[in-house]
Amino acid sequence: MALLPDVDQALVDYLKAHLLLVPLHGGRVGTKLQSTSPSVRITSLGGGQPWPWEGLPEYQVEWWGGTDVQAKTLARTGEAALWGFLGPIAGGRVTGVSVALSQLWSPDESTARPRFITQVQYRVHPEES
Repeated sequence: MALLPDVDQALVDYLKAHLLLVPLHGGRVGTKLQSTSPSVRITSLGGGQPWPWEGLPEYQVEWWGGTDVQAKTLARTGEAALWGFLGPIAGGRVTGVSVALSQLWSPDESTARPRFITQVQYRVHPEES
């Protein structure tokens, strides 16, 4: 039995270490909202599994900035980086990407903190497939 890879952690690690993003988010990438901006929050939206050897995980990626310009710069750079998340990851490999929602302006309702939202889906396979 082949297990699909842990894409959640691999995506967090990838965005946290991406050379173009580090100067923009300062390492503040995770699945929980950071109190300091700019930062990136990743939320798993589930996804399909059409075959035992193929998963289609979907994510909402929130690009938070201290200013509108910071949020927009982080979103634009981050979306370009999302397309590079292809190839081997721990426990498997990523073979496809699709951005379903690009740079949706969505400031936080309670704090008005600047934020853009991206929705992305990946195609993944376990190492054994």
